[in-house]
Order: sequence, then structure tokens, then C-alpha cells
Amino acid sequence: MITLRSLSFFGVLLVFLIAILGIGAFYYLRNRRRDLYPYGKWDELLERLVPIDHRSLARVAGDPDTELGLSTFEVEAMDPDEVWSLLGGMHGIDIMEKNCAVLVDLVFYVQQWYPEALVIAEQLRLNAREVEWHIGRIRAAAKSGRSQAATAEYLQQAVSIYYQMTCEVLALYEQASLPGLADLQRAI
Repeated sequence: MITLRSLSFFGVLLVFLIAILGIGAFYYLRNRRRDLYPYGKWDELLERLVPIDHRSLARVAGDPDTELGLSTFEVEAMDPDEVWSLLGGMHGIDIMEKNCAVLVDLVFYVQQWYPEALVIAEQLRLNAREVEWHIGRIRAAAKSGRSQAATAEYLQQAVSIYYQMTCEVLALYEQASLPGLADLQRAI
């Protein structure tokens, strides 16, 4: 005989089973997506990339190939406050640090179809760690109250490495004739 108590028990059991199956399906689909796109989809990678004024980076990095690039002597003579304003202060530094991880992911994304990108990906990963180290020194100096002039060398190194990373990623996409180069150039 079916009672109200047994019906409520089976109802709770049914809800519990549906919840367990729903959670299992969610994690299965998430892992399957992660297997298909280990570094994310192209659009997601580009959305994670926050644009920084590339001309300002070239100027601070002292790239002689650009019209705004300065010589090493001129870069060293730049006022640290001017460098900070060109980069957007600590906010720009934070963006630069986050973008380093995205640049590495972009190269690993390419590696799925262009295995030669492994060497570039590893070099970019090392460069990203070096940029993080320099930014860590800048943050430590800011917390201790030291002036921006005291961190000028760390800032210069971080910007130079980051700028070189962006150039290497763009060169890789151009060399491999990959679709999305124009989107990447706009995003960087």
C-alpha cells in the first residue's frame, strides 16, 4: 500500500537523483570542453587580452623599428613620472601582468596546429615570469613608500620584455599565416 509518507520519500529520492545526474552532466561537459579547448576558444582568449597603447610601449621599450622608438640613451633619460603616465600607472602595470599570461596562452593555442611554436611558448612563459618578478619588485617598492624613480629600472625592464613578447606573438601568427592575425593586432 502506498502511503503519503512513501510518496514523499520517493519524491525526495527522485529530486536527489536528478540533482546528482545534473551535477555529473555539468562536470562531464566542462571536462569535455576543456579537452577540446585546453587554452580556451579564440574569442575567449582575445576577450581576456586588455589593450595597452602599443605606441607608448614601443616608446618606453626603445624600439628603433617604430617611428616613436627612442634610442637607449633617450629612454634612460626619460623622466620616471613620464614613463608611469605613458603606461597608465599601477593599473597599466596590472594589465600588462595579466596580458603576459594571455600571450602565453595564445601561443599554446597556436601550438595545437603549429608544433614549432613550442619553443616560442616556453620562451614566452619564461619571459612572463620575469615580467612578474619585475612587477613584484615595483609593487614592493610602492608598498614601502619608495618613489617611482627608485623603480624606474624594474619598470623599464618589464615594459621591454612585455613589448618583445607582443612582437614575438604577432610574428608567430604572421609567420604561420594563421587566421585571426588582424583581430590579434587590434587586441594588442
